[in-house]
Amino acid sequence: MKIGIYYEERDGDLLPVWLLLPVNTKEEYKTFNIAAPFERIEDFHDSLSAVTVTMSALSKGPFDPYDITIHIPTVQKEILLTGYDPERLNEADYFILQVSDVEELLQLEVRRLYMEGD
Repeated sequence: MKIGIYYEERDGDLLPVWLLLPVNTKEEYKTFNIAAPFERIEDFHDSLSAVTVTMSALSKGPFDPYDITIHIPTVQKEILLTGYDPERLNEADYFILQVSDVEELLQLEVRRLYMEGD
């Protein structure tokens, strides 16, 4: 599994801002290791379907310090609260998370994992 990283230019540097994880709704909790191989997402395009994951749906994984767990029912509830059909999650390609949220959750600097050329 490769995770996607979207970068933004800030002060002349490309910084990882968004983390894109493949959607999987087969389980109530889905755990990802964010130290997995990654690919750069160049641009968000119309065919890219993503669902935002907020801090309330995230928790630390039980074993590895780079594991994060997404609580699928919380994501579905948040979709409903924004006025969309929770089934929309089943049509999405990616969960999208802010790298800063992941760093706050894990209390680790994870940006360095995605710095290109390092």
